[in-house]
Amino acid sequence: MKLITNQQVAELITTADAIDAMRSAFAGIGQGAQQARIRTSAGPVMMSSMGALLPAAGIAGYKVYTTINGKFHFVTVLFSTADGKPLAAIESDTMTGFRTAAATAVAADHLANRDVNTLSIIGTGTQAHSHVPALLQVRQFKEILIAGRSGQQQFAEQVAQQTGVPTRAVSIDDAAAGGDVVVTVTRSAEPLFSGSLLKPGAFVAAVGASKGNVRELDDRAIARANALVVEWKPQAQQEAGDLLLCQPGTFSWDQVWELGQIVDGSSAYARQESDLVIYKAIGVGVEDIALSGLVYRRACERFGW
Repeated sequence: MKLITNQQVAELITTADAIDAMRSAFAGIGQGAQQARIRTSAGPVMMSSMGALLPAAGIAGYKVYTTINGKFHFVTVLFSTADGKPLAAIESDTMTGFRTAAATAVAADHLANRDVNTLSIIGTGTQAHSHVPALLQVRQFKEILIAGRSGQQQFAEQVAQQTGVPTRAVSIDDAAAGGDVVVTVTRSAEPLFSGSLLKPGAFVAAVGASKGNVRELDDRAIARANALVVEWKPQAQQEAGDLLLCQPGTFSWDQVWELGQIVDGSSAYARQESDLVIYKAIGVGVEDIALSGLVYRRACERFGW
């Protein structure tokens, strides 16, 4: 059984690699099985786990992590589905940043209009930083808007320097109203803006909230959506607070698509240019295990395991 560190993960894969892995994972999601997130608490300490079986890739595994004072530490344990033996323990802080942004990029590639000008990022934390390069892999933007409750000016300057795309720090409302692609990656427990601000044709990725009692989008945004997409409906029906906290009648779960259906073409949804499309992400096990498998294979090649 091997140990792969965060530093090694960063050296073994790129953002483009992670996007390819997520695209393949969702295209073949029906061939495996997932374990929804389980949370256990004792005082201020929370421990969570989620996993997946991917027989086609020869792997199965769990990601386990602690949450203490709002800080996360992740480890993934990977097994062979051929003989059941443990293959590796992988530090997964770096990998979690890769996989979340990569899944958003896959959703955006399938659901955002091709002709877009403005990317809006609402949030300034680790996931916000990961989403910019991922989305630039699937769309070309003429400008990037950064909004948040702190650090937005510094983040905007950093993005402009790293990407060469004109980037401005703006208010949250201006980011919501101005984006052709809008990504919310905050720890807000309540809606960040009025859904009436979103422009027709926008693609919105609500990524920050992964518990059933918190949300970044309001009822108006959800009600306006021409399409609602989640990673995996059974888990979304337990944890997607942006949907669960809506007033009855705001939307119907029967009209919610899974990302796998969008990627493999089995959904009946065909985007119209003026459609408002919302992708609600919470993070699911297939993402972690699929990317862990890629990291493990790269490590075997690199280190001759």
